[in-house]
Amino acid sequence: MTSQQTKLVFSLCFAVLFAVMSGTMFNVALPQIAKDYSLLPTQVSWVVVGYGVIFAIGSVTYGKLADLFPVRRLIVVGLSIFCLGSICGFFAGHYGFVIAARLIQASGAAAVPALSMIVATKYFPPEKRGHVLGYVSSTVALGMGVGPILSGLVTQFLGWSYLFLIPVISLFALPLLQKTLPAEKPASGGSFDALGAVLLASGIASLLLGLNVSGWFFLAGVILLALFVVQIRRSPSPFVQVRLLANKPYRLLLFIGMLLYFCLSSALFLLPLLLKEANGLQAGSIGLVLFPGAILTAILGSHFGKLSDRFGSPAIMRGAVLVMSLAFAALSTIIGFSPVWIGVFIAFVNLSFSAIQSSLGSYVSRPLDRSEMGVGMGLFNLSTFLGNAIGPALASRFLELETARWNLLTTSPYHSFSNAFLLLVAVALSSLLVLAIVQLHMRGGKRAARQQKETLPT
Repeated sequence: MTSQQTKLVFSLCFAVLFAVMSGTMFNVALPQIAKDYSLLPTQVSWVVVGYGVIFAIGSVTYGKLADLFPVRRLIVVGLSIFCLGSICGFFAGHYGFVIAARLIQASGAAAVPALSMIVATKYFPPEKRGHVLGYVSSTVALGMGVGPILSGLVTQFLGWSYLFLIPVISLFALPLLQKTLPAEKPASGGSFDALGAVLLASGIASLLLGLNVSGWFFLAGVILLALFVVQIRRSPSPFVQVRLLANKPYRLLLFIGMLLYFCLSSALFLLPLLLKEANGLQAGSIGLVLFPGAILTAILGSHFGKLSDRFGSPAIMRGAVLVMSLAFAALSTIIGFSPVWIGVFIAFVNLSFSAIQSSLGSYVSRPLDRSEMGVGMGLFNLSTFLGNAIGPALASRFLELETARWNLLTTSPYHSFSNAFLLLVAVALSSLLVLAIVQLHMRGGKRAARQQKETLPT
């Protein structure tokens, strides 16, 4: 790479680091936020749920806006909004303002990963793209590893409100990004389905509020999503391409992605609350429990892609889902045991999810034509980010049900936490059934294509 390209990659990775950390840091601080504002799990979950919903919609939005506006302008706007939300959050004195600040943060932070992928494919030659995306992926893993321990230390010794100030450091990337990103002219003749984006975001948020607050919100969510379907069918440039959803293997792979991201985000939401309640740990110690697994993933995660290429994505996914399910079952059983064991099994969860992420990302492109890749991968990212948002919303609701003991092997009185992890076992294993259906459809498609080719006249 040239010197300018190296500087561009460095500045992008610097911004990605803080965008990723902002998404993971507040998980560790949730017990303290709940204590400070006297919140129930369903209420405090919106610190991460609200961020996740806006981040999901925002990632697709910035990807579409990049077809109409220069990337350099969009990334400046995104980072500026990200930092504005961070400053607002630091000075927020009421829980409602904290949530508002998180939503502003997410609407800006969503620009960073979406535009980083576009920069890698748009401004680098094919032989360099994998190299650039590898740096971005490593930065994501590093952010997920550093986030929990930094969050724990800041929350314990300074207070969780100081977590809002950390992303402001990302502004230092702006001068270098402005200097290294090529100048572009705005595209002409394109359009953006803003109404579709608003209907989808408000519909999903209303559904989640319906689960946690009132059934009227749920009804409103159903109506908004119905209007969203009408909008994308009539719009010349719909926010979501309906024609892709007619591809059954692709549609099922989107569902698998949502299920497995749901599992991971639920676990990362439950664990800090569990470690606080069952083990009495402070935020700094909670970060230390989660740190080793995330760092192992950062170190070993790049090797799973090679395994996927060698043994096939479905085989790696099956093995990784089984390991994740066993780890969830173990976490359901050892609640109240030493935090060391909790750290060991969450490390297995993180490692198996890294294998799932790399193999599923490769496999989901198989049913798509070359012309559908860009839109198809954007829709895949949307489905996984939504799984990330839905997980904490449903997990927090389940905790408040105070269910009786389901796991006969556990002696812990914290039955709701134990049962929640058993449900994650069921959700993870259900993805294997969906994967089997996908493989049957894809084999049937290949067989039909081969028979059609054989019947063609020579």
